[in-house]
Amino acid sequence: MWRTRRTPSRILIFASLAAAMAMRIVPLPQDWALWNPDWILLVLIYWAVMVPDRVGVGTAWLTGLLADALTGRLLGQDALAYSVVIYVGVRFHRRFRVYSMVQQVLAVVLLLGLGLLLTLWTRHIRGLASAPEGYWFAALSGGLVWPWVRVALDGLGRRHGAA
Repeated sequence: MWRTRRTPSRILIFASLAAAMAMRIVPLPQDWALWNPDWILLVLIYWAVMVPDRVGVGTAWLTGLLADALTGRLLGQDALAYSVVIYVGVRFHRRFRVYSMVQQVLAVVLLLGLGLLLTLWTRHIRGLASAPEGYWFAALSGGLVWPWVRVALDGLGRRHGAA
């Protein structure tokens, strides 16, 4: 499933990231907002592990800048978190590919947690309050939805001739 005959087009990668950005700004009730995973980072992790020659730190940085502008955060906050997480993802992409789904879920939770930790660090540097209660729930929910993200993007890649 991870081996591809052809690499996915840049348009397919861009479209999946655009869909993730749309999902990021969907308004949710306050109780559910804490459980909303970072869809953009999930999609970036998928593409960085699947095609690290196409999606790497530079793509993560630019996508992070767009996410910062989209959400009104400090410019560079998501860019820093995404680029560090994707660096780790690209660095270990061969190992990640042979992990079982349970191991992948745990790895994704750790990667999303690293992204949240970096975001928390930038908030702390700016003198903002500490993490709200339930701050880490987004990493857990991201791990829970990872199997569906992977299946959906695998199917999308196969449908458009990337597998």
